[in-house]
Amino acid sequence: INAEYMGNNKKMEQPQIKLYSYFRSSCSWRVRIALNLKGIKYEYLPIHLVKEGGQQNSEEYKKINPRGHVPALFIDGYTLIESLPIIEYLEETRPEIPLLPKNPRDRAVVRAICEIINAGIQPLQNLSVLQKVE
Repeated sequence: INAEYMGNNKKMEQPQIKLYSYFRSSCSWRVRIALNLKGIKYEYLPIHLVKEGGQQNSEEYKKINPRGHVPALFIDGYTLIESLPIIEYLEETRPEIPLLPKNPRDRAVVRAICEIINAGIQPLQNLSVLQKVE
């Protein structure tokens, strides 16, 4: 697993936040977008889902995320998995730059759109689903 430093496109010194991600993963995109919108610096650790039989299946990565999925975010001493809970954690622990509107109804609309993408659209193009269909 190779490391690249990211976050606002600037080199950084030993970030405390590590994002295990795949560049083509829409789930990972969501987390990268949230981190960047909030201005949170992080270390990007690429996990290639196809190369070497899928690096997410390696024993090394399964120690980080036993499910073997991306993204995984190491932050505040915890490893979090799944994009929406990661984004909710960022929103709750780093509220200075909010991602959600203040109005509860508007927040509900945003969450509904996120769930449509997360549960309705994204699974159909997920690599694990596509491999079983083929």
